[in-house]
Amino acid sequence: MGKKLSERVADAWGVPKDVIMDMPRITVTGDREIYIENHRGIAGFDENSISVTSGIGKVTVYGDKLKIAAARREDILISGRFQKIEYEVKNVK
Repeated sequence: MGKKLSERVADAWGVPKDVIMDMPRITVTGDREIYIENHRGIAGFDENSISVTSGIGKVTVYGDKLKIAAARREDILISGRFQKIEYEVKNVK
């Protein structure tokens, strides 16, 4: 099956796909810092896990001594000691 219209538009215009398709962009620095762009809110958090919703589903970070170092409207910085990142992708048509 072919690409979605939004994917074709992103390719044609040279716009990053994460922006046009409302996907999260995740930058991991070692096991100590995770920066998530294009999120839709914090679904839950404690010192062992932080869940963030996005346009394609939920992203959950697991680890020890996790904290939200900074949170803004469209991005969030998580610090601590990471063990795993898990995606729960919703059905998107």
